[in-house]
Amino acid sequence: MTNEVAFQAQRPKLFQLLWGIIIRPRATFRHLNEEGRHLWWLPALLTALLVVLPIIVGAPIATRQAREAVRSVVGFQAGVVRPEEPGVSVSVEPAPELTPEQQQQMEQAMQYASSPLVITVFPAIGRIAGLIIGWLAWAGLLYLSGMVVGGHARFGNLFRMVIWAWIPYALRGLLQTLYILLSGQLIANPGLSGFVAQPRSPSEAMFVRPSTGQIAASSLLSHIDLFLFWNLALLVIGTVVVSRISGRKATAIVLGIWVVLTLLGLLPALVGLLVSRSFGM
Repeated sequence: MTNEVAFQAQRPKLFQLLWGIIIRPRATFRHLNEEGRHLWWLPALLTALLVVLPIIVGAPIATRQAREAVRSVVGFQAGVVRPEEPGVSVSVEPAPELTPEQQQQMEQAMQYASSPLVITVFPAIGRIAGLIIGWLAWAGLLYLSGMVVGGHARFGNLFRMVIWAWIPYALRGLLQTLYILLSGQLIANPGLSGFVAQPRSPSEAMFVRPSTGQIAASSLLSHIDLFLFWNLALLVIGTVVVSRISGRKATAIVLGIWVVLTLLGLLPALVGLLVSRSFGM
């Protein structure tokens, strides 16, 4: 209690607030809800930067993998690559049997697949847009759910709390960036998705059709890691402080919203798979 009083008596700077979210989340959320409402854009900017950073530092690796995959596809269409034969590795080098027209087709496809727009810009924009939509969805659902159970909070306060509760994902982005820089490899199976995904090279993955169950399980498990549980815990604590409801109600609300949003998040992957199969892709 003494630590919380001392914490509220001072005006912490950004680093102290970030550290407070880690070691004293309840006191930090209380301070932010009462006096730090104008600081929400700082963690928002920091989180957006760090979740995009792995895409930027991994761009050269993703470009190399995209070119490798294009070589495999063109070689397969030319009859040079036959990945269906057991014990035969997928060739990723352009073969002499390719005609000049096929060579030109391969070069054009490689330029498109390895374009900075495809490799870096569009994924970064999509990730930032996903962040903003996620923040708005969480704040809106927390606001509506809180009203149902007797909570007292404004949408703006909940929105700012949600942004601060996303600090674990900013730390995850930083750790992923360090991993890519040190290992020289992209994170192929994030979260627990490695338990259902079979390790394959980018060229081999072009010829393998995962089942619908594998797609759903991989998409679900890719979101489950320690940072998710940390984020949910912060959301519960923040909801208790901002909405002034019991911890039991806050836990039920947060878990319910997570289940709903996670199931909705699986729809794009499943719809894309069904559409591609319906057109024979």
